[in-house]
Amino acid sequence: MINESEVVSVGQVSRLHGKQGELQCQVNQVLWDDIETEFVVLRIDGLLVPFRVTSRREKGADSLLLRLKGIDTEAAAMSLVGSEVMLLRREVPEHGEYDPDMLTWQNLKGYQLYNADGVLMGKIASVDETTANTLCQTEEGDLFPLHEELIMALDTENKEIQLNLPDLRGHQS
Repeated sequence: MINESEVVSVGQVSRLHGKQGELQCQVNQVLWDDIETEFVVLRIDGLLVPFRVTSRREKGADSLLLRLKGIDTEAAAMSLVGSEVMLLRREVPEHGEYDPDMLTWQNLKGYQLYNADGVLMGKIASVDETTANTLCQTEEGDLFPLHEELIMALDTENKEIQLNLPDLRGHQS
């Protein structure tokens, strides 16, 4: 059984690529540089499940196309969309630009989200990286964009993030 301490999050399965089970994954590219891993670990229904990588190729600056052993149909691949992608920590180099404490968008789950005026917008319940615009959803169901340029403050110790967003709650258009 794989433990949380043995893995490092590198991204998320964002969508299918084709109909033969290939997966498109949004990843932190720094963590994939110079890594020729045989396995990835996906978080499925809260469980850490290893998969053998049968092929991989880059697609753009922060996307990978992966084929996983046993995932060769559209239906099988579709069940993995949205899953967190992880590598075994022992396979990730401890040199270069890698920082084991580096945050990904997925790491923001559970953070308190504040707008530009310091108003609490809610607690981040989920992060959706499946589209071109990354979004977070609060426990209340409100959606907010996530982008590096919007971050005004980030407090990892207290799990708080402040984004340059106006308070639009309660406003009707």
